[in-house]
Amino acid sequence: MVTTRRGFSSFSVDDLDAARSFYADTLGLRVTTLDEGMGLVVHLGDGAPVFVYPKEDHTPAAFTVFHLAVDDVDPVVEDLVAKGVSLERYEGFDQDENGVARGFMEGGDGAWFTDPAGNVIGLMDGEGVRQLLDEVGG
Repeated sequence: MVTTRRGFSSFSVDDLDAARSFYADTLGLRVTTLDEGMGLVVHLGDGAPVFVYPKEDHTPAAFTVFHLAVDDVDPVVEDLVAKGVSLERYEGFDQDENGVARGFMEGGDGAWFTDPAGNVIGLMDGEGVRQLLDEVGG
């Protein structure tokens, strides 16, 4: 049996400065820079921290590295698009002209975009998100 004290997720990027700028300036998240180029810690509100580390031969994750639960996806999408962020479109999701999937996660809405290293980040709102956060303790 593994006994843990605490956990966190992590993923790589190819440019720490670009990642820091994106997560702090574009998304407005609190970012802590670790000493000696070790990486960054992205703080997700009351959630667990995310460790972002540099990797020379970085390959973007082929999945969503994390989701940001928001009150309303639409104004967040509008703000991100105004900042030059492009929304991803996926086959199988009924996404509107802004790239928002309606009725995602038990009636909420969802959208996806990439960070400068190509890692996918999701946005989600609605009752399904609240239920999921209750289940995972968020």
